[in-house]
Amino acid sequence: MIRWVVCLMRVLILTVGGSDQPLVRAINFYRPNLTVFLCTQTEGENKGSLETVDGPGKVCQDRPCPLCGKKEKEDRDAIVKQAGIADSAYKVYVVPPDDPYQTYETALQVIKEYLDRNAEVIVDYTGGTKSMSVGLAVAAMEYPRCGLSLVKGKRLDLVKVRNGLERVARLPAHPVFVERQKKLCRDFVKRWDYFAAARVLEEIGQVVSLPSPEEEEMLERLLILCRGFHDWDRFAYREAAAKIDIYKREPGISGYNKTLKQICAALDWSENWTPGSSSRGGPPVFVLVYDVLLNAERRAAQGACDDAVSRVYRALEMYGQFCLRTGEPPLTSDDVDVRLLPAEIKDDYEKKRGSRGKVQLGLTDDYDLLALLGHPAGVVWRKRRAELLNLLSRRNYSFLAHGLLPVSEREYREMRDAVWEFIGECDEAQKIKEGLREARQLPVEL
Repeated sequence: MIRWVVCLMRVLILTVGGSDQPLVRAINFYRPNLTVFLCTQTEGENKGSLETVDGPGKVCQDRPCPLCGKKEKEDRDAIVKQAGIADSAYKVYVVPPDDPYQTYETALQVIKEYLDRNAEVIVDYTGGTKSMSVGLAVAAMEYPRCGLSLVKGKRLDLVKVRNGLERVARLPAHPVFVERQKKLCRDFVKRWDYFAAARVLEEIGQVVSLPSPEEEEMLERLLILCRGFHDWDRFAYREAAAKIDIYKREPGISGYNKTLKQICAALDWSENWTPGSSSRGGPPVFVLVYDVLLNAERRAAQGACDDAVSRVYRALEMYGQFCLRTGEPPLTSDDVDVRLLPAEIKDDYEKKRGSRGKVQLGLTDDYDLLALLGHPAGVVWRKRRAELLNLLSRRNYSFLAHGLLPVSEREYREMRDAVWEFIGECDEAQKIKEGLREARQLPVEL
């Protein structure tokens, strides 16, 4: 659907310096409904440009030739009089001559005000000091809908463009905006903030038309991948797979696509598991655990250590659950089939049956049962049980668990190192070929 945008008025914003004629030419060329002048005030011996806007008499004067001392033309009336601008059709803002930041702030407010009114805004930075021109031009580049203008032409010497040789040129502002947005996108991806990166890319498409099909295709690729990795980052694996699979033939994406397919297969296996299921010949189910641990690393890198610890805890819990499901006998911690347990421990686990008629186990009970069953991960657990329980107790006092204490980066690192080492040993004990130590973090470049 085509959306028509009707601009109710045209606003021209100008910086004013010592030359009036280029500004008069720009005003006559654009014929704005409103002209906004950014000018300076006279301070002592430093003559400002305020009086050239609407001062009385012949206030516009040419600089004399540095060689002969003569002026090119006679003195002229103020700019608004030369251009025939009514009193109600212009505004004046006074800015410092050598403070680009103040000009920037003033211009930014004016530009936003009229863009919000759906006006066509054009800025011409021909006049004024270098600082004023920089401030106005940079403010315009903040808004790609804003048009840039410059009066330029042929120079016969180093003084200025001669009268009659100048022309008004429209300059595109959006290339600067697009490059800035692309840099922002890269910076967000480096921090694994794919959501923010996608929002930045979406903003480009909302406000500018890209110059070429190649540029359009490149930004579309970035946007789809950022959305895909954001889905992955929030555990929406199937949604991520549909997006990342589009670029599976790219060398930098193919490995991630393969891992994501394994994660989705493991997710299907977990959701459809039954006591009669077998892991032999099935997906590498522990890849889900590794992904949660890598997710924790990303949260910690972003400063969210409480979130990171919660993920480490969940990964450790999930690893034990998967060990039970893939072990002999195959068991599930949310409803242990006591009949499958060795005779010497059946009574003990029967006593754990809850009011709903199920024997449900938590993290510690899962690993204790694995140890009783002689599972390889249970053997490693028996050796490191005291250390891990001590670290897990700190997690229980965290704000996102059962307490009110924030998790420090040091506490996260201690728990992270212990759990990674534990799962690495369990992988080796289970003879898992591609375990946690081979898992790859999500990309910081796309």
